[in-house]
Amino acid sequence: MRRLYSLMAVVVLEMVGVVSVGGQQMQPYTSTEGRFSVQFPAGQVAQESEPITLQGGGSSTLYEFSLSSADGNFAYMVMYNDYPASYANEGPDATLVRTRDGAVKGKTLLSDMAINLNGVPGREFTCKDDNWNFTVRQLLQGKRLYQLIIVSKPDHPATLTSDFLNSFKIF
Repeated sequence: MRRLYSLMAVVVLEMVGVVSVGGQQMQPYTSTEGRFSVQFPAGQVAQESEPITLQGGGSSTLYEFSLSSADGNFAYMVMYNDYPASYANEGPDATLVRTRDGAVKGKTLLSDMAINLNGVPGREFTCKDDNWNFTVRQLLQGKRLYQLIIVSKPDHPATLTSDFLNSFKIF
């Protein structure tokens, strides 16, 4: 009988562990129009779009898919926009450096490196300001700029950053 109670206690503890891990599970998300898939943390993914004016002239539409924590301590985002044919003609590396510089304006750049996702050039960088930490991965496929962004408060770091970033696929 004691053995049965011990076994039941282990099962209950394992179930509690699964519940707490369950809050950290990932969920698949696919945007057919955006031509990407990614694993977001569990929760409701919001979608928005807005027209933007591009640096140096021209305009585009920015599409954003985001999930924020209920307590406001972190957010995971995928954004993309398509540049007009006349924009970003200086090549992918220069375009990615320019978009990085725009993203870190007013922040402290902590790390930066060129990356490549199955032949798609990109940059990954981290930066911070007085209130937030930012991890950003940008990928430029043709004239489409994808941006994966994780924002978190310094005392509440996002724990699924690698899972989120490494799950991103372009199709």
